[in-house]
Amino acid sequence: MTAEPARTTDVAALALDYGDRLIVGTVRDVHRALSKRAFGATRFLGGQLPESLHDAVVTSVYGALSGILRVSSGSVRALSARGIGRPIESNAGGRRIIATVNGLIGDELRMLDDPQAIKMAVRKDGEDIAATPFPIKQAYRDGTSHLVILVHGLCESDESWFQREKINGTTYVARIAEETDGTPVLVRYNTGLHVSENGKHLDTLIRQLVDAWPVGVTRVTLVGHSMGGLVVRAATNYATAASEVWPQLVKDIVCLGTPHTGANLEKVAHLGSRLLRFWPVSTPLSAILEARSPGIVDLRHGYISQDEWEGQDLTSQWGLDRIAAAPLAHAEYHFVGSTLGATRHHPFSAVLGDLLVHFSSAAGMGRTGPVVAGARFEYVPSAHHFALLNHPKIGDWLVEWLNARNHNRPALLSGTAATTGQGCS
Repeated sequence: MTAEPARTTDVAALALDYGDRLIVGTVRDVHRALSKRAFGATRFLGGQLPESLHDAVVTSVYGALSGILRVSSGSVRALSARGIGRPIESNAGGRRIIATVNGLIGDELRMLDDPQAIKMAVRKDGEDIAATPFPIKQAYRDGTSHLVILVHGLCESDESWFQREKINGTTYVARIAEETDGTPVLVRYNTGLHVSENGKHLDTLIRQLVDAWPVGVTRVTLVGHSMGGLVVRAATNYATAASEVWPQLVKDIVCLGTPHTGANLEKVAHLGSRLLRFWPVSTPLSAILEARSPGIVDLRHGYISQDEWEGQDLTSQWGLDRIAAAPLAHAEYHFVGSTLGATRHHPFSAVLGDLLVHFSSAAGMGRTGPVVAGARFEYVPSAHHFALLNHPKIGDWLVEWLNARNHNRPALLSGTAATTGQGCS
């Protein structure tokens, strides 16, 4: 039985829920904190009566607002259950909204079994493709033996790879298909979940994809933008620990603007939420910052392993030491970073990096050394974080790396059997 699609009414109901929880609730709590201080002086003159009257009125007003929002949310959800409302993913704008919402609160959507929760899947032409033989064969009739799997970043989707297509005249997807022997495969996932969990999902998806592919797979290239690079590394880490076979096919891992050692923006958000708790009046505002998803929190230090966060309340502390993850010994790692300034030493570059990620983090350089020893680092000046999704220079590098012939031929994996060719380098 096909699941009911998320509708515009579902989005509206979610907005009403969060309007009640975060906006009305936060304003109410700030009001209470301010009034408590303001009535401090009147207690000596008029006793508790003025404050009690004020609190009764305020409680009634905020209670009424909250009640209206809750009733409205329930009514709108009832409309969705009756099939009223346009499917939100029927156009590109709706799909962007869903991707953003999943990045912010995707873990909660999944927990509530909300139809807006994204499930990791292969995507083509804005639709999920089941990773089973017949759908894959229909979608990739001209598929080659070289899979190039592209994994987007936080609050993005498979369609993010097509941004600036009109400006640049092409995309990585088009260039891979036209200028290399690779077949581009786009993946969409719920970016609000832990990176480690999405790594497990990606491991499973790639295994299913290799088994279902219409021809034997001889090579896999993994390309990740921002969080996508962490998810790719989490997938290979998990698959290697589980003794999966497909990592043997991976010869190149490309990470574009990936916060390997953490993202400054998440660190600022965390620090801001802690500072707001120092003053009673601003404490309620910290709830807004602390409502961010586990996926966002993982970006604070570039966590890719469950052991780095399990059993820890990461919203109440700076974080734990990162756990080293062994890279694939036979794969080449290409880390690409950028800065807003024309050089790495420009003031904007030194402070803001590419706007979201500092170039030292994108290069995988931590305080204790490189995340991946021997990784190649490429630098793009005067480019912001999202420009890395479609940049001419990076497109040239991708084509060059994918066409490199200095790889030994790996094992051949097909849908029914695995036969051993030459050993991996």
